[in-house]
Amino acid sequence: MPYFDIVLVVIIVLFGLFGLWFGLIHTLGSLAGMVVGVFLASRYYEVGANWLMSLTGWGDNFSKVLIFIIAFFVINRLVGLAFWIVDKILSLITHLPFVSGINRFLGLVFGLLEGAVGLGMILYFISRFPLSEMFMNALGESRLAPTLVHLANILLPLVPEGLRILQSTIESLR
Repeated sequence: MPYFDIVLVVIIVLFGLFGLWFGLIHTLGSLAGMVVGVFLASRYYEVGANWLMSLTGWGDNFSKVLIFIIAFFVINRLVGLAFWIVDKILSLITHLPFVSGINRFLGLVFGLLEGAVGLGMILYFISRFPLSEMFMNALGESRLAPTLVHLANILLPLVPEGLRILQSTIESLR
């Protein structure tokens, strides 16, 4: 198994453990945060990337990828925070012995799903704006990355058409 795949598996397992620890409601909030994060980050990353490029002089692709990832995670965590508050309000119910076990198990399942779909979206976005040859080679050799990107197709309708057009333009230039 390539080292890149090992890193991907570790990240997904960490998301699963996050879900196991925090339970279903909090993890559903993170999953909802992912959907909202993809939706908003994919619409505003260019503005942030232009600002970052003017501030730092970094390259176009690097700035776009970095801003997308930062915006995605910030929005994801903010929506997750709102669900965490709801989880705390409902904590009396979720602490009942039988309900607690189900809450944690379903949190694990949805945490693994969140990790897989989230990584898939990030890999999809990165593959559209190549960062470095070494990273792109690792991505190309990965056995797990194509599956994660395929899983992320669930959220692709939320990605603006402009990004998909840019992808086909980049591929035609290769």
